[in-house]
Amino acid sequence: MPLESIESPISRTKADSVPFVAFTAMDARAVDDADLKTFCSALLEHGCAYLCTWGPDCERVHDAMDRCVVDNDPPNSSRGTVMTTWHDQESLEEALDFFLSCTLPDESFAPHGCNRAIAIAIGSSEWVNAIREHVRSQTKETPN
Repeated sequence: MPLESIESPISRTKADSVPFVAFTAMDARAVDDADLKTFCSALLEHGCAYLCTWGPDCERVHDAMDRCVVDNDPPNSSRGTVMTTWHDQESLEEALDFFLSCTLPDESFAPHGCNRAIAIAIGSSEWVNAIREHVRSQTKETPN
């Protein structure tokens, strides 16, 4: 899902609002904390159970999600356990491989697991294309 900026709305229908894992590729260096909080809150409202972040300053995106989950009462949360990881020392492809194969949400949040995944690239058509190509190459069915 390409987004022009972090302020772009995340569109999902109510029928789609089942737990999902999310991957974000963004350059968060110039994004203020309030915008990160709004973005992460929107992901949670739509059912994000696991968030992987990648790109410059992706640890801040990860931390913003953690703050949204626990509010001012760590380690307790009214949302359940939402898993988060950041991948600042990995290539985009390595981070996507983790996203595609290792993102198992906590049972307390998604007791039946997640069969939906969303990859979001913000502000870079190059990242959009790289994500699409890598996901296609990793999820192709092999002929018998």
